[in-house]
Amino acid sequence: MKIILIVVIAAFGISIFYGLGQYRSSGGQKRTYYIAEVNKSGITSNQLQSAFLNAISRYDNKTLSSLDQSAIVSFKKNILDQLIDYELLYQQAQKEKIKISNDEINLEIDKIKDNFSSPEEFNEALKANNITLVRLKEDIKRQLMINSILEEIRDKVSINDEDLLEYYNENKESFLEPEQVHARHILVETEEEANNLLLQLKEGLTDFAELAKEKSIGPSAPSGGDLGFFARGQMVKEFEDAAFSLQPGEISEVVKTQFGYHIIKCEEKKEEYSPTFEEAKEKISNILKYQRENEAISAFISKLKEEAVIVYNYDFDAEIESLKSSAEENQPSDSTEQVTSEETVSEEATETEEVKDTSKND
Repeated sequence: MKIILIVVIAAFGISIFYGLGQYRSSGGQKRTYYIAEVNKSGITSNQLQSAFLNAISRYDNKTLSSLDQSAIVSFKKNILDQLIDYELLYQQAQKEKIKISNDEINLEIDKIKDNFSSPEEFNEALKANNITLVRLKEDIKRQLMINSILEEIRDKVSINDEDLLEYYNENKESFLEPEQVHARHILVETEEEANNLLLQLKEGLTDFAELAKEKSIGPSAPSGGDLGFFARGQMVKEFEDAAFSLQPGEISEVVKTQFGYHIIKCEEKKEEYSPTFEEAKEKISNILKYQRENEAISAFISKLKEEAVIVYNYDFDAEIESLKSSAEENQPSDSTEQVTSEETVSEEATETEEVKDTSKND
């Protein structure tokens, strides 16, 4: 499978917008068209298209094929908003004169190179993505400057014990650990075979795990039928009822499900448990820290937008409305599945985690 450099970079916490470049609309090389301008820094339609193609590569063909034109345009508009956020943060980093050393840049380059079997393969990937090493270093420098701004914002977020306790009291149910069972099973196709195996187990002629490895047709067979811990609602009802009725060490009678005939062994059980505040404290701290950091970053970007001069040279909203109107006229049939897919893509596209969380994975 061919490795695309942009994907590798993203895996190391580098923005999916690497390689897009930022071009000034005043001076420098002339560009024919800017889809938007941020304090006179232009974002071209080619940049938007590249970012859009990178973003949709995360979705499967079924999801993408279910989208109508208005959903695609809406998705592209959300990507443009992310590019604008990215540019605003970069401009702020320039304003604060944030310095990035060559050592920091080379460290990121080395991380990327580690994903390739040889320097030649790395160079081929650069060429395939039409990116020079110099350009890659420039883009990494830009992203590290943005990461520095994001870290400054995160460092200002503070959480005290009163905040943690308040969250615990308001969300106790979310920390409840449900009853769980750790089970193994043997799955076979016929009831006759299941009964024969059950008889061997009851007479102590064989070990359950070894018999599962030898006879089970289920995917857990190589691990001796081990299913690990699971809670109610994770298995089909017949299997679940039998597994939860057992005590540790007990073996069930033959259980029929849509998959075949099972013999189940209970290894361990965990009763429903509600952790104390002290036990949940660390988890709550992580949740609140994440929430408040993202809120602080969103507020910071909103402030930058209020102070910036942002010019949109294309009316996406008008196109979206026009496409929706046309779709309503031409497609009166039910489209629940399509709407679900559109909402999934749209919701994910509106999240700015690509910008907000790039430095967390460095």
